[in-house]
Amino acid sequence: GTGKTIVALHRAVFLAKTNPDARILLTTFSDTLANALRTKLRILISNEPRIGERLETHALDAIGRRLYEVNFGRPLIASREIIGQILEQSSKQVKGHKFGLHFLLTEWEQIVDAWNLKTWEAYRDVTRLGRKTRLPEKLRAVLWNIFDRVWSALTEQNMVTTSGIFSQLASHLEETRHVPFDFAVVDEAQDVSVAGFRFLSSLGGGRPGSLFFAGDLGQRI
Repeated sequence: GTGKTIVALHRAVFLAKTNPDARILLTTFSDTLANALRTKLRILISNEPRIGERLETHALDAIGRRLYEVNFGRPLIASREIIGQILEQSSKQVKGHKFGLHFLLTEWEQIVDAWNLKTWEAYRDVTRLGRKTRLPEKLRAVLWNIFDRVWSALTEQNMVTTSGIFSQLASHLEETRHVPFDFAVVDEAQDVSVAGFRFLSSLGGGRPGSLFFAGDLGQRI
């Protein structure tokens, strides 16, 4: 490997040592990797275990759900399968298109849900980064008729997506300015979602040095 995980671990411990009143979040994108980080961290601070009282290690989705539950109650999360079913039903209600379920699901996940696009104007104007299919405004309007139905269905069923959890948390933290962590250190940052980054940005609150990302492209740190 490149050594990025070791760098992230040492950064988290350094922050805890130099900021004795601060709470630090060490996070990554999966529970498996978070458990591995936790094991390595215990070894690193074995001579100073009290540091671990202010240094929490979680998968990003897990800490997102926990903070959402604290602020808004336990979420009823819409799985990918449920979203697929709603999209399929919504697609049948909108005539005059030939969009398949795979395209609709990826457009929803990568653009609409990722960027928390709740209005036609927001979807019309968004830059669809990473999407190969070009969509003129007329086709976007057809797609929005489908996605708007998905949002309505989720609202009616009181369901939220994982991206929705992060988006709502980010808005809440930006408004209250009361953050649960003073610093966040993120390993495998290349796999964090758009909504996850917005949440992390709200944790940082624009404070210099509050966020640290370790990631790689092509096995280069």
